[in-house]
Amino acid sequence: MAVELFSRWGADPLTQLELGGPFVLNQQPFPAGTWKLQVHRQELVLSGPGQPRRYRGSLWLQGGRLRPAGGEERRYRGLIQIRPSGPERLHLLNWVQLEDYLLALVPGEMPADWPAAALQAQAILARTLAVPHLCPGPRREWPSAPARPLQDSTAHQFYGGLAYEMAATTAAVRATRGQILTHAGQPIEVLFHSTCGGHTSANQDIFAPPARPYLQGVSCEGCRASPFYGPHSVRLSRRELEQALGSAELEILHSDPWGRPLRIRVGSRLFTGQEFVLRLGQTLGWGILPSNRFTLERLAGQPELYLFTYRGAGHGVGLCQWGARGLAEQGYTALQILLHYFPGTQVITMS
Repeated sequence: MAVELFSRWGADPLTQLELGGPFVLNQQPFPAGTWKLQVHRQELVLSGPGQPRRYRGSLWLQGGRLRPAGGEERRYRGLIQIRPSGPERLHLLNWVQLEDYLLALVPGEMPADWPAAALQAQAILARTLAVPHLCPGPRREWPSAPARPLQDSTAHQFYGGLAYEMAATTAAVRATRGQILTHAGQPIEVLFHSTCGGHTSANQDIFAPPARPYLQGVSCEGCRASPFYGPHSVRLSRRELEQALGSAELEILHSDPWGRPLRIRVGSRLFTGQEFVLRLGQTLGWGILPSNRFTLERLAGQPELYLFTYRGAGHGVGLCQWGARGLAEQGYTALQILLHYFPGTQVITMS
């Protein structure tokens, strides 16, 4: 499978890459040392010890260390394909086996010191999410639909490479090798979040149709230990709201049975609850209102302030990760956890 590296979702493009040896590049071994890779006029230019080298087309890298300008150093399993994309931009794909990909991915989604059953449930979901992106092994042409590369950011699932692998999450991946969650014989739409605050919601209410029969909301008592469980509150000023939303005239028009606003009037415009939370996060910071399960009110005697009272963290659909931890601590298996949050589904093992 292919994973786009340093995708920097919504950030600046990758223009320079530091390579640390030893590594193998286009089947040529390079010793210990540091090289710099850039794009110049659609050519890849490698400078470092010795004379600069120029390459056309894709480079194939195995081993070594990679560091983008201003970023952290990373190492990856499998092969890395590097090509120019535009006059100055580098584009990287990590061609890696699915099971090896999961070794670095699962610890980025759930703490490795959580119970084994919760980690195994997360591993099955991570594998299920990746399956639609499977494609043949490394090849010359760049992957395209229907097997588009996964991104290494939270646009899909966070993937940080070898440094993120942990013994406990590796054991969870190995214990569930090849297992995915299905409904009517097809991989499910995978959704998970940190903390639901007591009940998950229906996918078509929070996002968009079609309604998935296994994503219609379930009770969840397992997440009470989460620091996000709540209720918590935050005060936002008229000025902050106008900065983020364009207006401070707010009214919740409709909420689902579990307290997640579905329609919010903001001045003359309508927002979904999820859109509202995302807009606040993008402008004021992602921690300011971490959940879409909230109420709002104007403070008596303080007309310039709104009080938001919220429970949980995340969008509230599918698996509640803190809830999975709580169920695992009660003795639930990974399968029982998944069937609780995704009723009517089935775990199968891929050949």
